[in-house]
Amino acid sequence: MRAVAVCLVLAFAAPAAAQPYAAYPYARDGLRPADDIARRDRDIATTNQLSLMQAQSQTEEALGHVVAHAGRSVPTTPFNPKAPPPQIDPTQLAEIPDSVLAASNARAIAASNNRH
Repeated sequence: MRAVAVCLVLAFAAPAAAQPYAAYPYARDGLRPADDIARRDRDIATTNQLSLMQAQSQTEEALGHVVAHAGRSVPTTPFNPKAPPPQIDPTQLAEIPDSVLAASNARAIAASNNRH
């Protein structure tokens, strides 16, 4: 009975024993480029994630500055369509004599005609 059990075990083990073990290093060498590609893809994914986190951090910081400075805006007066138009005092405006304007205009024309 033991002999039959031993023969059965050997019969089932025979295909596994017949496998060429020399193919194992070749298979392992074939997996090396795939492992390198997977490692590179993981490095790229990690770099992309770090870049994304840095951009989000900079955005949050910039938004924080905007919110901090938003309270310091110049107060504006609300527009009232029924309000009278503003009155401008012409005596407050700058006055340039006509002769000065004409001289300035002549110099501008002379400079534009002076082509070297």
